Amino acid sequence: MATHLREDVAAQNAADVCAGIASALDGDPAAKHLAPLWDALAEKGDSLAAQRRKIERSLGRARARLAVADALWDAETAAFGRDVVNESDGRRDRPPYTRFFANVTPSDAQTFGVSREVEQARGWIKELGRDPAEALAKKWTPRLTAATDTLEAISKDRATHMSALALHATSEDLFIGDVNLELDRLEGDLKKLFPGQPKRVAAFLSTTKPRRRRAAAEDEGAEDGAEGSSP
Repeated sequence: MATHLREDVAAQNAADVCAGIASALDGDPAAKHLAPLWDALAEKGDSLAAQRRKIERSLGRARARLAVADALWDAETAAFGRDVVNESDGRRDRPPYTRFFANVTPSDAQTFGVSREVEQARGWIKELGRDPAEALAKKWTPRLTAATDTLEAISKDRATHMSALALHATSEDLFIGDVNLELDRLEGDLKKLFPGQPKRVAAFLSTTKPRRRRAAAEDEGAEDGAEGSSP
């Protein structure tokens, strides 16, 4: 059985292996007709690698925006807490402080995960809505709503990119499976073309070897050739 690629190998690395096999096949007139399939697999691997890069870039951007949105939400929460304390004359055992922070302090809320932060803020906004005419409501309903809406929207955007990456990983897994299946078929075809010539067959599959081992073998062969040609 031909050497299989690891299941977790990157699509780009798999594409490089396929391209190497295609080049090897193309270099032998007897096996040249087998090369197009491997060129196609290399192209598919390149496409998958490019798609992964695009998704990862978008995910990275979403994560960066989320970090900023979360920091802004924390800052608004801290400022909201200070205003509520001021409105309570510095007392944390009386309204309006107890209306908003009976179960969680402003500082504690800033340590929550994004989903819980959004949920917590929605509760504050709802409580502010009980008396829209009060000073706290006029000042903080729009500010908390804006910060929370932004945080929630970017969090959903990040989740969308994470789902896309997971789906893409499935496509990559299927691709690696296809490559390994074709490796088995290729080995069988090569053995039929070159019966009793295992080294010749192995030469076409050399790119499936781990890179360090393959490079060392190629370098050793080159050095042996150089020594043999010396006067």
